[in-house]
Amino acid sequence: MSSLLTAPESRPRAELRPRGTSFAGLVGVETRRLWWRRLSKAALVAVVVFTGAMVYNAYTASAPERLAQQLDDYKLMVKQAPQMIEDCKKQEAIERDRAGDPSIDFGCDQQTPPTLDQMGLMLPVPDTMSEGMARTAALVLAFLALLLGASFVGAEFTTGAMGTWLTFQPRRLRVATSKLVAAGLGGAGLAVVGLTLGHLGARMVAVVNRPGDDLVLPAPPALADPLAVLGLRVVALAVGAGLVGAALGLMLRHTAAIIGVVLGYAVVVEGIVVQSFLGGRLQQWSVLHNVEAFLDKKATYYANTCSDARCEYVEHTITYTHGWVFLLCVVLGVTLAGVLTFRRRDVG
Repeated sequence: MSSLLTAPESRPRAELRPRGTSFAGLVGVETRRLWWRRLSKAALVAVVVFTGAMVYNAYTASAPERLAQQLDDYKLMVKQAPQMIEDCKKQEAIERDRAGDPSIDFGCDQQTPPTLDQMGLMLPVPDTMSEGMARTAALVLAFLALLLGASFVGAEFTTGAMGTWLTFQPRRLRVATSKLVAAGLGGAGLAVVGLTLGHLGARMVAVVNRPGDDLVLPAPPALADPLAVLGLRVVALAVGAGLVGAALGLMLRHTAAIIGVVLGYAVVVEGIVVQSFLGGRLQQWSVLHNVEAFLDKKATYYANTCSDARCEYVEHTITYTHGWVFLLCVVLGVTLAGVLTFRRRDVG
């Protein structure tokens, strides 16, 4: 009889409580949901189309016939350079006699023809073309990642799915973090696809447009960084953009509002405020300039600097460290603001 009164399960109550889906499983669910969205497919198509356009431009720019024509034009310019310098000196002498000022200088001796490297006439090397494509595509990939993350989270609020999802996963911090991780993974996926297609396209162009032995061109300079290092920076930029887009979705809750805020910031802040106010000294806090410093290891800008004698525009440099620290602070700040807003605001 006493055996009937004994509890069938003597484990602690904490072990009997349902644990729910693990965080890794929750991230997997969010990643699958992100993949099956139509905008994800559209962003992937946009990456393919944009990369194809870059590969086609590289193909036309490195065609042997085009390079041969440019080389002929360069040789003609070099041949005509002495005559142009002589004509310049004659005009300089005439102007000196007319004005009675022997100090007049037209800079004739500096009118030497540029080198082949300065003209951009170099052998079509795949690594060099891949580097150029990666730098060109970095901002486009980051924008697509931001748009993807913003739409992924914003649509949850627009359709009311966020409230339903919270009934199954009432812990908002886990839900927000899983969506942020999924958005970052989506941005990384877009960047990896774009970089891979660009690199394969560059190698294909280099094989198809391999110049003959009669076309003598200099080899391009060695890359400052390995392609893998540059690729990691592009992927990191896309991941950060995806996180910012998702965090803005947690704050603004509508994709159209997010796009409006991003475009407004780009036009008003990046295009007007940092360029015009304080003589351009705010450019060191420009997102675009810091992105350039992060990708290219440095960025330069001109700001009005005044001394006791005069005011003039002086070139300033944004270092690589300044670039990545600034961008990291922006991503962390926007992400934290999004999570805190999501935790405190009601979900209607």
